[in-house]
Amino acid sequence: MKQTYICIVYVKHPARQFSGILGEIDLYKVQILLVGGKQLIEEDYSGSDPIKWYKDVLEEQDIFIRQGKQQKWKGQHILWMEVDIEKTPIHEFTSSKDLQDGDTETLAWKAFLYPCHSGTTKECLGFAVSARETALQAIKQPIYLDTVLQAIL
Repeated sequence: MKQTYICIVYVKHPARQFSGILGEIDLYKVQILLVGGKQLIEEDYSGSDPIKWYKDVLEEQDIFIRQGKQQKWKGQHILWMEVDIEKTPIHEFTSSKDLQDGDTETLAWKAFLYPCHSGTTKECLGFAVSARETALQAIKQPIYLDTVLQAIL
């Protein structure tokens, strides 16, 4: 039976630590592969192993997967695909900053910075409010940036 999968392809960079007026801060950088630099990827698949299938599709594009997992969330099928940053030259791919206005087809990496109090991803600073309002996918049940970042970090 054919299923629609939401493919969350992401790179999680190691946290960088900073000291400042707010105390010790961990700054996380997460890059997500988005259609038009705005929407998560949706694919239809009818086979038995969607992770292997999508991993093969990505590797044909020189995007190598470190780990993948499948999840059913609020009636949607989600594939979480963590990119192997050591094998994948992310800097050689299209960035969302390079897209022209109105582009709704090009796959592009979009970077998000997520500042948190040191040692936690729950006590985030400022960005968390806007992240809760940024929808990366709106069909059926919206998936917000904050939900994705909390799952990744």
